[in-house]
Amino acid sequence: MKYVAIFHANLNYAYLVPEKYEFVIRASYELLIDTMREEFPETKYVFEASGYTLDHVAEKTPDVLDKLRGAIDRGQCELMGSPYAHPMLPNFPEEDGDWSIEFSLEAYDRLLGMRPRSFWNPECGWRGFVPAQVSRAGYRNLIGDFEAYSRSLTRDGKPQRPEIYAAEHSDDKAFYSFGFNYDLPGTERAIHFPFRNIADVESDTLRVFLRTDRVAQFGVRFFMGMSGYTLEKYLDLIRNYSTQPAGEAEGALIIFADDAEYVGTNGWFRLKYQNQPDHVFERCPDAREKLVALIRACNEMGGFATFDEACNTLPPLGEELTFDDDSAWHGAKASTWAETPMARLLRPWQDLVRQKLRSDNDLDDATRRRAWYHLTNSYNSDGQWPPTLPDAPHIIHPFNYTYCFDNLLAAELLIGGVDHGQLTVDPPATIRAILGPQQELVLRKAGTMAQSSDPATAEQGQLANALIRSSRDLRSIEQSAAGVLYPSEYRVRAENLVAARRLVGGIEIEKVETAPPGS
Repeated sequence: MKYVAIFHANLNYAYLVPEKYEFVIRASYELLIDTMREEFPETKYVFEASGYTLDHVAEKTPDVLDKLRGAIDRGQCELMGSPYAHPMLPNFPEEDGDWSIEFSLEAYDRLLGMRPRSFWNPECGWRGFVPAQVSRAGYRNLIGDFEAYSRSLTRDGKPQRPEIYAAEHSDDKAFYSFGFNYDLPGTERAIHFPFRNIADVESDTLRVFLRTDRVAQFGVRFFMGMSGYTLEKYLDLIRNYSTQPAGEAEGALIIFADDAEYVGTNGWFRLKYQNQPDHVFERCPDAREKLVALIRACNEMGGFATFDEACNTLPPLGEELTFDDDSAWHGAKASTWAETPMARLLRPWQDLVRQKLRSDNDLDDATRRRAWYHLTNSYNSDGQWPPTLPDAPHIIHPFNYTYCFDNLLAAELLIGGVDHGQLTVDPPATIRAILGPQQELVLRKAGTMAQSSDPATAEQGQLANALIRSSRDLRSIEQSAAGVLYPSEYRVRAENLVAARRLVGGIEIEKVETAPPGS
């Protein structure tokens, strides 16, 4: 069995602010590149980076870009491509995605002198046009999600994998769902070999290889040091899913296909799994040790291949591959990203800008192109993420929202403006939807603290109450009656909420199952 390790580098990440870009580049990306060169110079790996990520690597750490270029040039690292600013392709018109993909390709040409063969589809979001869109852009390999595949229907409406579908399919629009109710055998061919017969792709030009959360999510939790997610159990899992019947051609298994930031930093992990929203993108001092141990063990078990090699040197599966429209990875739906309060607020404005951009024949080509660049950057998924749910009352980081807003405003100004009077959105309602659940949880703790017999505790509770009142004061927005939510209006209220949350010692943001499979 050959193994594939894909490190998804995304500086457009939720809660990752520009002041920390260089730290993350060095603590994660440089650590990966250096470790693989120094410890495993003959071992191949895959590094995925969007045009946005590469542009910032080039600006802030040109020496790291040189190291990446060297790894690519000597054949150790395969660069995997993606859209420029991490948009969810199925959530926007096909033409818009074409532009975002092209802007990334231009960055690869400019910074690396090459164009990738393999494509990372953000969140593995799916709509029927996505595979043809990727193929048309010149890519020949596409990553897909096994769980989405196994819970989807064929084109004639029947379950693609009936035995898995019956156990795991759900119509619920979950934030994420990592429940695996079907005992998948280690001999599963759909995670060992590429597909070549892709629905909605007319010619045999595209290969799709599937990652599975059954393995990749364990890898994330191993790097994060979650209790029970040991190297030994990780390797046992990899061995299990490396099983092949006698006489079958050697296959491959993707052992890691997730955020590169989890190798070197804690990424978003402390926020999501340990209710520590103030502890994101911090250094993980044991990252190199864990990476070395994992790669060394897998080399002993079978060695590594690039994604391109797995797609084009292994015997492909003959059956047709399709996914349900609106599917995505982690058991989620693509539209989950399109239906957050902030996404719903921005969409009508984006639609107005797109409509004028496509209909205005007086724009010169350079201006039109620049407007498309900013418009599609405003689709950045993490700028409108995460969803605010009753059991997961997350808030959107002010910087990430500002990135989307500023790009959308830049696109509008390039085309001469649009009529905001046509917007029927409700910015105050959007703020209440995003901040309200956390505000309520903080108020409960603040009220108890304010009644404390300890003067310092009581004072903290009273101040937290005052900050929440300030955060809830929406009069300036209501009086302006603007159809857009200015970032400063959101930031001030979000920052007051965060300050109050710290004063009360934090709140439970999400309940998460943390036990590893089989424990």
